[in-house]
Amino acid sequence: MVTDPESSRFISWTELGTSFVTSDVGEFTRSVLSSHFQNNSFSAFVRQLRRYGFRKIKRRGQRTKSDVPPTWEFSHHKFLRGRPDLLDEIRKMLNPMWGMWHV
Repeated sequence: MVTDPESSRFISWTELGTSFVTSDVGEFTRSVLSSHFQNNSFSAFVRQLRRYGFRKIKRRGQRTKSDVPPTWEFSHHKFLRGRPDLLDEIRKMLNPMWGMWHV
């Protein structure tokens, strides 16, 4: 999804490649999530990210105008641009609140 040129208007890597950003949540949900997931709810997408250990990044100093769609940034220490070899190491947590990993 992040590397798909068709989705680049709604989801992309940050400059450093250590996190990704989603923008225009409504269009992202309609255009991207609906083609990749059975449940095309953005909040369900965020829950799944958290279940796999992704963290929401608070973007400092960024103020959005009311007419500009908000952006959401997420990171995971094993989800890095150019490192598909690490993807197998991303595991579902038993309980995201406790930080326990499923092996």
